[in-house]
Amino acid sequence: MRMRIKAVVVCTICILSVVLSQIAVFGMEFSDVPITATYYKAVNQLSNDGIIQGRGDGKFGPRDKTTRAEFCAFVARANNYNENYYTASGTPFTDVARDSWAQGYISYCYENGYVNGMTETSFSPNDNVTAEQAIKVVVCASGLGDDSLSKVGPMWYSGYVDVAKRSGLLDGGIYTIGLPATRAFVAQIVYNSMLIKGESQATGTDAVDVSGNRLSSGTTVAVVDDGSVTNVYEPENIWEPDDAEALEREYYQKVQYYGEDYEKYIKEEENSNNYTVADTNEEYEYVPIGSSEGMLVVIDPGHNNSGVDTGATGNGLREQDITFYIAEKLKPLLERNGFRVIMTRNSVKENVSTESVSASLARRADIANRNGADLFVSIHCNAGGGTGTETYYCTGSSDGKVFATFIQEGMLDAVGLRNRGVKNARYAVLRNTNMTAALLETGFIDSANDAKYLGSEEYQQAFAEGIAKGICNYVGIEYQ
Repeated sequence: MRMRIKAVVVCTICILSVVLSQIAVFGMEFSDVPITATYYKAVNQLSNDGIIQGRGDGKFGPRDKTTRAEFCAFVARANNYNENYYTASGTPFTDVARDSWAQGYISYCYENGYVNGMTETSFSPNDNVTAEQAIKVVVCASGLGDDSLSKVGPMWYSGYVDVAKRSGLLDGGIYTIGLPATRAFVAQIVYNSMLIKGESQATGTDAVDVSGNRLSSGTTVAVVDDGSVTNVYEPENIWEPDDAEALEREYYQKVQYYGEDYEKYIKEEENSNNYTVADTNEEYEYVPIGSSEGMLVVIDPGHNNSGVDTGATGNGLREQDITFYIAEKLKPLLERNGFRVIMTRNSVKENVSTESVSASLARRADIANRNGADLFVSIHCNAGGGTGTETYYCTGSSDGKVFATFIQEGMLDAVGLRNRGVKNARYAVLRNTNMTAALLETGFIDSANDAKYLGSEEYQQAFAEGIAKGICNYVGIEYQ
């Protein structure tokens, strides 16, 4: 009997040892990460590995946002960063102090080609990392691509998102392009990245990992589970637009131009025709007025100088500055040709509204409506990794389409950037103005090529002259 009791005690101790060891392996449990959550395994594993931590109160904060600096820390730790052996060689980012807790992580990710700055000299470490930025970083950290993917597809992130989808990096992740990445999404894609890098690799002279690195023959390859190598695709052909991509781009545009009230506008689009109707293929005969006498044009230099509704940045330029410089050059050209002109911003330092993005957008349309404008022109710079000029009109406005076409042709003749076409959209300043309106995307501020034009006073004048000629042609008068 005593021998049996002793055996039971020994077995019990062994079982407890196994249980305790399992508890040690899986680390702490977070009260806000239920076992049923799709990201449960990712959070547990990364927490146990010391890659990602909780909030210090027993919670993980899966819906919280992650700064760009924090994300670099997660990615660096997941990719063999060791502060005891790594010596930072420095970065070009003036906003990352050498004594910053994140300096080593950011330097590590920058040196390895995982991250870029927001500009050549700034990293914006305290800004929230967006879903598309996070996807780009893990694609590069996984060895699945490099900066050349930014030239694939209509948006700078199109190539990265496509590669991430194909490789399984986004499996189990929930994200929205253009919005901050949640900690749950960040944990999931970093975890997926670690799985991808741990997959079987081929052996021999042709061996590559799942990075799809290009062989000397120029063929892109990937390794599958059985260790064989199979052709996949060339980088320039990887982006294939589908419904999901289209919805992502549309959603991002709604956020960008509708502001905080974008959900209200989406519901209005779905449930009513208060603003516009869909474009039709019906023929439309436009008859020009033939005179500019008494016509009022409202010029809207897009965005504010500071506060809310500020524009895109790139190559040392700010959209809100460039739009004003073009607008102030456009005003005297139109006045010379007989138009009356009102500007929504009268100096480069002025803000239309500092209350909110929605208020800023509404105020621009209100200025035009209250003054009984005949024409409305909103000037912008594009961003997102493309190049060229495009002009928008309000969906369903046949007159707006003609107006936008004349302006697009005027800018192309004057400046000569790539023609991205005339397009329709329900942007706030287009849908809420009572007159014929157009929104101009002069060029991509984050494109080095386009930025040379946008930042040049000579080409700013050329843009203004092209817009003025387009407006004159629309009205039916000869440009003076």
